[in-house]
Amino acid sequence: MSFFPSKHFLAKGLLLVAVAVFSVGCAQDGSFKNPFSSDEAPVNQPANPYFFADFSDIPIPNDMSEVSDETVISYAPSGVKCGVQRFRGRVEVNSLLNAMRNNMAGQGWTLRSFLRAPSSLLIFEKPDRVATLYITDDLVHTNMRVFMSPRLEGDHSANGLSFTTPAPNTSGTQQLSQ
Repeated sequence: MSFFPSKHFLAKGLLLVAVAVFSVGCAQDGSFKNPFSSDEAPVNQPANPYFFADFSDIPIPNDMSEVSDETVISYAPSGVKCGVQRFRGRVEVNSLLNAMRNNMAGQGWTLRSFLRAPSSLLIFEKPDRVATLYITDDLVHTNMRVFMSPRLEGDHSANGLSFTTPAPNTSGTQQLSQ
């Protein structure tokens, strides 16, 4: 006596599975639907692929959600809304970087700096504000922090502040000054 099923039993079982799979793929009228046809509207495809959170001109992809306990919003003396918002989602980093570059440009932001590294940085500006996007990736989620601040007026090299460099010390000892 053998512990293995007969060849005929296996053949009938495989045939039964094939018929079951085939019948599930058929429509009620016996026809097949083309999975690549564009006759139907995409399922779960939002009409607008992004939303606006606390900053009305920063488009956030729908795949991201706000981490509200890490959001701080305030107003500068000039009345400009500023602060930081954190978002997280299951998106690919390059996709998020491209989406933010394109969507920010569509809202009138000018990209001033871009750094792609394990932690990426995008810096945008408008006449009255600067938006800095800090994007990181962990094992499960992609995180994005949006920093909004008013733009400095006048001299952009530190708002008119001057810094002096101390004279070099040649005595070999470090001097502290007050």
